[in-house]
Amino acid sequence: MTFAAPLFLIAALAAAIPVLLHLIDRRQAKKLPFPTLRFLKLSAEKTRRRKRIHDLLLMLLRAAVLLLIALGLAKPTVTNLSALWGGADTAAAIILDNSASMGAIDADRMRFDAAAAAVAEIVDELRDGDQMAFLATGGPDFPGLGRLDRTKQSIREILPLCKVSYERADLEAKISQARRILAEAKTPNKQIYVVTDMQKACWEEGGGGRGAGGEGTDEIPIIFVDCRRKPKPNVAVQSVAVSTIAPVAGVPIAVDAEFYNASTVSWPCVAELYIDGAKEAVGPTLNLPPDGRAKHDFTFTCKTGGLRRGEIRLAGEDGSKFDDRRFFTLDVDRAIPVAIVKSRRQEIPYLDDSYYLERALSAGRSAPGAIRAAVLTADDLAKEPLAEYKAIFLVNLPAPHADAAERLRTYVENGGNLIWIAGDNVDPDAYNLMDEQAKGVLLPAPLLEVRAPRPQDDRDSWRLGFLDKQFPAFSLLTEPASLYESVLVYKHIKLSADAGQVSNLSATSSGRVGNLSHPEVLARLDDGEPLLVEKKSESGRVFFLGTGVHINWTNLPLRPIFLPLVSRLVFALAQVEKSQRSILAGRPIEMRFPKSAEPLGIEIVPPSGEIVRLKTRPDADKTGQEFRYGDTHEIGVYLLRLLDAAKSTPLAYAANVDPAESDPAALDREILEKRYAPAPLLFADPADLSDTFKTLREGKSLWGLFLIAVLLALVFETYLSNRLGPKKRDENISL
Repeated sequence: MTFAAPLFLIAALAAAIPVLLHLIDRRQAKKLPFPTLRFLKLSAEKTRRRKRIHDLLLMLLRAAVLLLIALGLAKPTVTNLSALWGGADTAAAIILDNSASMGAIDADRMRFDAAAAAVAEIVDELRDGDQMAFLATGGPDFPGLGRLDRTKQSIREILPLCKVSYERADLEAKISQARRILAEAKTPNKQIYVVTDMQKACWEEGGGGRGAGGEGTDEIPIIFVDCRRKPKPNVAVQSVAVSTIAPVAGVPIAVDAEFYNASTVSWPCVAELYIDGAKEAVGPTLNLPPDGRAKHDFTFTCKTGGLRRGEIRLAGEDGSKFDDRRFFTLDVDRAIPVAIVKSRRQEIPYLDDSYYLERALSAGRSAPGAIRAAVLTADDLAKEPLAEYKAIFLVNLPAPHADAAERLRTYVENGGNLIWIAGDNVDPDAYNLMDEQAKGVLLPAPLLEVRAPRPQDDRDSWRLGFLDKQFPAFSLLTEPASLYESVLVYKHIKLSADAGQVSNLSATSSGRVGNLSHPEVLARLDDGEPLLVEKKSESGRVFFLGTGVHINWTNLPLRPIFLPLVSRLVFALAQVEKSQRSILAGRPIEMRFPKSAEPLGIEIVPPSGEIVRLKTRPDADKTGQEFRYGDTHEIGVYLLRLLDAAKSTPLAYAANVDPAESDPAALDREILEKRYAPAPLLFADPADLSDTFKTLREGKSLWGLFLIAVLLALVFETYLSNRLGPKKRDENISL
């Protein structure tokens, strides 16, 4: 405890006045014998002793009142926050929140500008020779950040370089880092300044509390400079997704965008679609309610294939420009190449077993032109370059001969997709032998017998009773159930695919290769029999459909589900849905090359256009190479190209601001106090930091407490003196 006006402590001597008066009042009266009052002697002694106690209490109370008045006039303060900050060396860590939310406009001024001015004022207030460390929550890592320095000039040089970033702040981690930095300082006084808008999204749950910065750092005072004011209404682009499964040149492509009104008033917005920097479409005016959301679907068409860079941009101005844009990428293909292999060509087309399949893949009413189907015969398997096809449908074929089976096995092991379709030409025993010779790669499960309804079964067909909605191609085809339950199967080949049965043939005796998964049943009949089974190898996949795709085995080709089922299966196998790559600003781009032993060169073109060339490095388990690029502070599209490959397809990553940065919710102070206890917390206004600096220098004033104590003492003294003082006698006493 210290005193701002210590001279007033001299007034504490006034506390001796009641003591002196008490001693003077204790003069003894002269004793005279009076025999007639001897019976009152005992009573008078008791009264005298009681009066002494009462007088002593009044004396102490009056002395305390005078002492409290003197101490209060001396302005006592508690300095536990700074340990006499003004008279000893100080080590301070200053954390500047420069996340995207700090770009909001408050009363015609950017929130970050107020924060930067507050940091400059804090630096000016620190004394020459004090140790200072400056940390920013995002953006490039400037030299000197996070390092204790005894000169103010270093922070003054770094501060103008700090700008609002598109990254999300992690204040929990920064406070822990500041505690670790201050743990190295040997000064008696330490503080942590956090200049922020107190946005709730900037605090991770569970971290940064007691012990997070190391031993002895839990009691370092934390001063939060709250820069949040009444923000201007703001609308943000929250998400963008290409909803078209297969983006193809010449075919309309749909892009879904969602918008969020982060303000407390209704606000209109108009969005624009840009492709490769050119405006393609303008959306309608959307009137968003307070804290409301709205969606709009944009449609555009690309004349040519290739990699495209897209952007949804808000027109006009609002409370923040940092969440008005959102980027996306997509690979536009000319068409997905697939092959349909049949035993032979019929003179009458509709008699072909693949007739309905060919029409479904070539027509594609949901995405016309998205699939390019080549029709082959079994003889073409020996010479056709199979690697050019994303998927191969083998329709009612006799078991391929050894050379064709070996080519199909190589195709699967290199990432290809085989879809076997049953029919009259499929002999289960011949197929199982083929699969055994191909080391178990060509079939998802052993084939059993051909099954058709018998008279005693009291049925002429089976219904499709189950479709796996977890399989990406079927996720949108399971509701309503009547969509697939209307499919009838008149004949099918049974598959041994349940309970993890891989094959009746021994894996050891057949010499199977590793990395083969167990078969997965994707569709079942209403009696539980598997109808469509899948098995994955290290790279490729094989399927077997136990019925045909012609009306002599099933009515599937005539049902509405057939076209979307076939087309979505092709899209899923071509992995066109994975072509969109997106990261949050500040998060690294990471890639692995498991089959590469030597470092690979990679060229990166960030949104700024500057070309960067880097090398991969061995990954942790030493089985390949890994690549990591962390300089993604700017939003936009990052292009990557493998330099050491003879033919390299560019990859594109869209970096965007974290959608949570648009959430205006703030963290309650009570939560912070509980999380960082026992550290003292101060909450300051950036427009008036003088009171905070005064508190840190002088401590917390106790004048108010002393004043309350004086008032209570005076009230109690008055009560005690009136209660114990002599009572007035009634003058109208009758004798």
